[in-house]
Amino acid sequence: MVMWYRWLLLLLLLPINTLAANQLKSAVSGNFPDGLHAHFIEYISEQLNAEADIALMPYARRLIELDDGSIDMMVGVSGSAPIGNHTILLRPAYDNLSIGLFVLTGNESLFTEADDMRKHLLSLTRHANSDAILSEIPTAHIVPARSLEQKIEMLLKGRIDGFLHVTQSTKLRLKELGYTNRITQAVYQPPQVYKQYIAINNHSWLYAHKAELEAIIVNGIATGAFQSIRSDYYANGP
Repeated sequence: MVMWYRWLLLLLLLPINTLAANQLKSAVSGNFPDGLHAHFIEYISEQLNAEADIALMPYARRLIELDDGSIDMMVGVSGSAPIGNHTILLRPAYDNLSIGLFVLTGNESLFTEADDMRKHLLSLTRHANSDAILSEIPTAHIVPARSLEQKIEMLLKGRIDGFLHVTQSTKLRLKELGYTNRITQAVYQPPQVYKQYIAINNHSWLYAHKAELEAIIVNGIATGAFQSIRSDYYANGP
């Protein structure tokens, strides 16, 4: 009788443990809860036949929570990001991004060359793709921001002369907020293109599927799946 109860308990617990193991915990920016990153996470989850559990938090916080194991995976990680010892970048990069320099309409000529970034106050997100541009800007001229919303607010209030952020997502957000006539791109635009990686925690259940994940990335690039997700998102909006 005791043995029978043990087998019954095991059978009852097995489906629960299986579902828990297949839950993929990740996070995206609170500015874009259903943004492009969420779509990329959902795509990866579908390929793994896992259920995506997506939290909202700033970029820097995502890096911390990925490394401490609070989340399993993060997308949109730049090659220059300060990742921790428990974070692994999956190869190859799944996407490339450009960083735009945005100013108030009428101030487009405030930045006509790279050297102009050394003369004015600029806001950027620490530990994001724009970190690679920091060498061109004096520390005293950098105003850190945790979100795109904060950058937009500071620019509109005249606290900064411009800000750096991902070009396409910024244009979309400005359109949503009705600011396309108030904020535009400067004449000068940083020429760098930044590779974007998917990162996982090496203690996550995903680590055992590292080879499968990298095969999914390779296939997503080859079939144009990642590009289609991006194109559809920017064509249709959130």
